[in-house]
Formats: sequence, C-alpha cells, structure tokens
Amino acid sequence: MAGSRVTIFIALFLILSGLLVILKNPTEDSSDLPVKFYSYSEGLKIAERENRPVLVYIHSDTCHVCKAFLEDLKKYEDLQNAINKFVPVKVDFNSERLLALKFGATGTPEFYVLYPNGSIMEINGRKMAFIGYSGSPDNEAMRKTLISFLEAAIQQWNAMRSAS
Repeated sequence: MAGSRVTIFIALFLILSGLLVILKNPTEDSSDLPVKFYSYSEGLKIAERENRPVLVYIHSDTCHVCKAFLEDLKKYEDLQNAINKFVPVKVDFNSERLLALKFGATGTPEFYVLYPNGSIMEINGRKMAFIGYSGSPDNEAMRKTLISFLEAAIQQWNAMRSAS
C-alpha cells in the first residue's frame, strides 16, 4: 500500500514539474521581429485587399531550427526584404496542426507560398514549399537559398499577374 502511494506521489510530482516547465517556457515572441507576421485568416484578408502573395511560415516554439531562422530574420536585411514582399503568416505546428497539415507540413520550419485566395502556388506542377532551415544562425548559404526560393516565387507571381 505504501509503495503505491509513493508511486502516485512521484507521478504527480513529475506531472506538475512538467506543467511548470511548460508554463515558464516563454513562447516565441514576434513583437521584436522586423517583419510583422499575421494570423492565417488576417493574412489572407490583407493579401486579397493588397493583391499580394502570402508566405506561410510553419513553426513551433520548441524548434531550435525555427529559433535560428528567427535570429537570422532579426539580423539580415536581405532576408527581411525578401519576406516583406509577401504577406507573412505564422502557423504554429502544434496548436494549429490541422491548418499546417492542410499545406502538407510534416515538421518545422516549413514555408509555403500562397495566392491571395489561399491556394498553394505551384511552378511546373510543384508546390512552392521550402522545407527546413539551418540548425544554427548565420548560415549564409542556407539564408541565400531561402531568399532565392522567395525570389522565384515573386517572379512566378509577377509573371502570372502580367499574363492576366
């Protein structure tokens, strides 16, 4: 009987400790970023009103690669400028899982380019998706690869607009 009480006590202690860690762990804060991220619904409204493409950034507060991306976003104007050509939207992989899965997301970070109506942009039948980033900040090659992806999406967007 005493052994089961000890087991219950230990289990409760572990559960409460875990909750305390979760509650004390600060979530990713966008207020200090040089790029304003919107919610999915708000971003689509802005994109339709301004006739601009959407960049969906699927992230998780616990993702160290996402944190490296955000550090680079704070530091590098070329990355900021590339993202600001879009209506940037953040989707939390954990709390907005169904929305993330709508795009085909399998993890974090992932980036998807959408038309203002919410459909995923495609080039030659392939989704405009960029999966991953560098595990550490200041990886110039990775940053430039993401920027090239974003520039290709803008070129596609401009070509589509001029064709119509």
